[in-house]
Amino acid sequence: MPKRLNDEITFMIVPHSGHTPFSFKIRWGVLVFFLSVLFFGALFVIWTFFFALSVNSKLSDYQILKSQNARQSEEIRQLKVESEALKKDIKRLSDEESELRKNLGISEPSDQNSKAKSDQSSSIEGTKQNSMDELSLLFGSSVDPRFINIKNDLSMVRTQLSYRERSFNQIAQLAKRKINEYASFPTGFPADGVITSYFGYRPAFGDFHPGIDVAASYGSPIYATGDGVVVFAGWYLSGYGLTVIIDHGNGYETLYAHDSAFAVKVGQRVKKDQVIAYIGLTGFTTGPHVHYEVHHYGRVINPMSVIGANPAEL
Repeated sequence: MPKRLNDEITFMIVPHSGHTPFSFKIRWGVLVFFLSVLFFGALFVIWTFFFALSVNSKLSDYQILKSQNARQSEEIRQLKVESEALKKDIKRLSDEESELRKNLGISEPSDQNSKAKSDQSSSIEGTKQNSMDELSLLFGSSVDPRFINIKNDLSMVRTQLSYRERSFNQIAQLAKRKINEYASFPTGFPADGVITSYFGYRPAFGDFHPGIDVAASYGSPIYATGDGVVVFAGWYLSGYGLTVIIDHGNGYETLYAHDSAFAVKVGQRVKKDQVIAYIGLTGFTTGPHVHYEVHHYGRVINPMSVIGANPAEL
């Protein structure tokens, strides 16, 4: 082996085809140089190949992330639009609810309102923390604030919807109670006929008439003028003849006199416009009619003041 780089080394090539062998000399240092160039050149080619593979893989991942980001951005945009639409619907429902409460005379409980706001604040704060935790786990330390905002918006919408649902349920219950109360007010007409005598002083008879007389053919139906309970069905005093008395609650009672027969009995609950008796001639009367009275907390009032009236105004 040569000891110095300037020493020469001879390479001989002997062809097997019978041609003359040939040889050439090259200094050891030059040979080492070319071998080094070939070695590092091969390393560079291999490194370039794997680097290109890595770059291509990263570019592919980048394109996938870019596509996912674009899709998520579009989803966020749509959720934002839906969230804003829901907020407008909630505002509309809130306005309609306030108008409904005003018309029904139902006040909004302050404690529920404050509780809803408290729940809403707690929910938003809780959701904000949960959102940060969840999304940090998904995306590392960099969390897109749009996710936080949209989740907070949706949390607020859910809280408000929950409150509105409870509020509307309360209104529905109170409205049902009001409807039942209104149905019990004696605003109906006791019979299909003609009024022959009104409430008040009657100069022709020199007496005070405590109700109205509605004339109709004998045996015509007499109707309950409101929901209530029959508290009397029998012969009432001397001049009223067969009489039905209904207690409607809220201090109202109605009286139907001069009946020929009853269609109800004491203790029976009746509905407005239900047939309770039939027009007759019992008691002091000159012709078939029903004598109709309305009492409010024991005091007789003019039936015409409540017939056809709006129960909400009574």
